[in-house]
Amino acid sequence: MTTDDRDRAQSSGAVAQAYDAGRPTFPAEALRWITGPGRLQVLDLAAGTGKLSQVALDQGHAVLAMDPCEEMLAICGKRRGIETMVGTAESIPLAHASVDVVLAGQSFHTFEHTRALPEIARVLRPNGVIGLLWNNYDVVVPWVRRLAGTLLGEEFGSDGSHNYDPTPALADSNLFSFIEQTSIRHWQSMDKFALRQLALSIPRVAALSEGKRAGVLEQVDAIYAGTARPPEPLRMPYMTSAFRARPSDLANYQRQRDAPIAPPL
Repeated sequence: MTTDDRDRAQSSGAVAQAYDAGRPTFPAEALRWITGPGRLQVLDLAAGTGKLSQVALDQGHAVLAMDPCEEMLAICGKRRGIETMVGTAESIPLAHASVDVVLAGQSFHTFEHTRALPEIARVLRPNGVIGLLWNNYDVVVPWVRRLAGTLLGEEFGSDGSHNYDPTPALADSNLFSFIEQTSIRHWQSMDKFALRQLALSIPRVAALSEGKRAGVLEQVDAIYAGTARPPEPLRMPYMTSAFRARPSDLANYQRQRDAPIAPPL
């Protein structure tokens, strides 16, 4: 391993630790809305450190967490009961019709949709479901709006939002139908350390020079100092946008034509 390789591994590991410490989980209500009842085989794409995978496991599902980052998966693998696999949404190393649910939490917007959506449709069972979730800062709250602007910079929308709508990509693929959406408000309890870790988990912040990153962290500390009332935790409000859709007749036809349905994993 070269010095550059070691530096990249350490950097990825640091971001993974920050992600696990600072990022919120997903509301259980949102996942139940996506999956419905019963114990299902769930594939969590770009699972990261397993925040969404853990929610699915807690609801009784069999969960396979997949991510291209080994450092993220190393943390996810410490969650007892969750299987892990290195892989990407654009090339899923699973058999046709092998899972009931494909989830993507905070990640679908990073996929190459022309490659990922056919792969997702391929591995879903005929009556399966794709579930896409985003935790969005609830910027109606003034201090949250200031925090979002500090962390996201120009990526923070002029309308005060950082939302993403996957509906056009799903519809344009012709592989999914009956696209539905819901929104659920929830909170994350945070101390000063967790708020700093949230900042360090943001790609834009992680990519800054050490000096500029320190400046962002100073702004984050100031927001915490002006808002928190220790020893009570700071409650960070989020609005979770959740989307669900089922394979279209075209997707089911293509899958059946290409290969038989796989047995449960």
